[in-house]
Amino acid sequence: SKVLDGVFRHYIREKREYAIASALVLGKQDEVDYETKQAYTATGTTHIMAVSGLQVGLLFAAFTWLMQKLFSRARGFRVWAPLLGLAVIWSYAVLTGLSASVMRATVMFSFLTVGQMIERQTNIFNTLACAAFFLLLWNPFYLTDVGFQLSFLAVLSIVYLQPRIVAWLDVKSWFAARRRPWQSKPVQWWWQANGWIWNGIWQATALSLAAQVATCSLSLYYFHQFPLSFLFANLIAVPISTIAVYVGLVLLVVWGITAGIGYLLTGGLVWWLDWLPRLIALIFEWMVWLFNSVIFFISRVFDSWVIREIHVSALQTALIFGIIGTALVWFDTKRLAWVRWMTVLVALYAGSRVLEARQVATEEEFIVYSIPRRSAIGFWQGAAAEFVTPDSIPLNETERTYRLLPGIIQRQARRTRYCPGWRGCTVPVRRLADADSANDKLWQKPGPVVLAQWRGLRLGFVSNGISSATQPTPLDVLVLRRNARVKPETIAAVFGTNTQVVFDSSCKIWYVSRLDSALKANGFRTWDVTEKGAFRLKPGNPGGLAARVEKQGALAASGPALGDAAGASGRRGPRRRRPRRGSGRDRRPCRPHPPWTTAGRHRRPPPRQERRCLTSRRSPTSSPPSTCSASSPTVC
Repeated sequence: SKVLDGVFRHYIREKREYAIASALVLGKQDEVDYETKQAYTATGTTHIMAVSGLQVGLLFAAFTWLMQKLFSRARGFRVWAPLLGLAVIWSYAVLTGLSASVMRATVMFSFLTVGQMIERQTNIFNTLACAAFFLLLWNPFYLTDVGFQLSFLAVLSIVYLQPRIVAWLDVKSWFAARRRPWQSKPVQWWWQANGWIWNGIWQATALSLAAQVATCSLSLYYFHQFPLSFLFANLIAVPISTIAVYVGLVLLVVWGITAGIGYLLTGGLVWWLDWLPRLIALIFEWMVWLFNSVIFFISRVFDSWVIREIHVSALQTALIFGIIGTALVWFDTKRLAWVRWMTVLVALYAGSRVLEARQVATEEEFIVYSIPRRSAIGFWQGAAAEFVTPDSIPLNETERTYRLLPGIIQRQARRTRYCPGWRGCTVPVRRLADADSANDKLWQKPGPVVLAQWRGLRLGFVSNGISSATQPTPLDVLVLRRNARVKPETIAAVFGTNTQVVFDSSCKIWYVSRLDSALKANGFRTWDVTEKGAFRLKPGNPGGLAARVEKQGALAASGPALGDAAGASGRRGPRRRRPRRGSGRDRRPCRPHPPWTTAGRHRRPPPRQERRCLTSRRSPTSSPPSTCSASSPTVC
């Protein structure tokens, strides 16, 4: 893979065109800049930059066509040619890194090819299911891979929906009906050519629409935006990228042949052999430049056609899938029962959106984010948020887009502020100097502890060592950064044992595993954001987390005492219902309970049960109620 990438680097001069060429043919996106990625994302053509079923299919189709033209009459062609084609596409999959989308296409082509070799009729849905099954057997974690999910959903939707969408318009028949026998040959050819061209455009349009139907909900869930210009962009980008992929593959093949011949030759003949790869590379670079220019033009012109900052939860994504599924079933069966189910799902989706908006309207929360190898915290107050990176290094655009933007969209934040190194932060911050920091005899001097006070929460951030001589300061949350050299005894002496210890993403795994067990043995509560996700804490009373823990402990400790007091007062079990006061009218005398009936058998009532009977009227002068036996047959 590095050798093939070096070919593109050698022959393509412009950096942006080289990056797109490497991504288009080899799937390497390391050199693609952020502006280019944003342009492709805004036009819905990101799938072209990643090596997927498009490239694998083009390679397999080209190789199969070449074998049929050259060796179709050779003995055993139907056996060795498909096997050779499988070897080619599997080699290509290995060269491109065995991504989920490439593996899906390669495994599917393998099943289809083997089925044709043994002359078995294949079903595309069964083939797709077998490919997913074997890929998950090989790597179960593919189930959470975005490329795996989007790839299989897109293929499933294309196979099911594209023929149905194409059937809406019969473009070729419409143009063929315009041909007349008395027309001249050029006119007839013109109608026929128009039928081919517009039928191809309609086929590509149906394919793009079918792919978007199944993948739109996942795109909203992962990327939080939906480009309305995807149809126009794909109609132009896919044909150009298809030709560019073929030219790039030809360049690699020709370079390999010339390099092999040049290894055997010496002198000036090597330079003459290199002119053919240079010519092909010039054509390839021009096509990539054209392709890139079209994408940037569409992204600028249709910039307002991108719906941004859309947040859907996992439940809402499932509801969208349900709505789309019931709508497709209704279109297929025309039964009104599916319309009712679709209406119910739409109502549930709308209710979840309203409930989510009410929950985040006035929410206040302190968050330690899980961003690989970074320290990032957030202070949320309703629709306003402050993001702080204590290490003074600002977050890049990728980290902001994929780590912070989902929360910003979900909470509908109107004011966001980024504060590298606490600069410009409205949260009060002070530094607690260590007594040993001025000791010149120490090789590793302890650093200052950053203390913050926010909404009653006392927060501390340590990125260096601390000593027991540091001024004691009780904290609610202590965030350890950059493998801080601390001991549980020192933390207990300086910050107290009620402190919640949080390991941020800048801490190494070995450091967390070693210190976590020691802290838990000393009675500390710990949280590793790398393993458990972001740490969240809502501010409560001014005492913070420690006060709330003490209050909960006090309530738990007072539980048995309250129970003992209730037992000492003589009240056990449920309280008896007091008789209602008279309403001024005579009450009917009470009768004994009839025998209980259970499964046709009579059960005897409890012995010596007494019931109180009410007199005809309650008044201060009335006699007290009399008692009667529950087993007495008479009325008291």
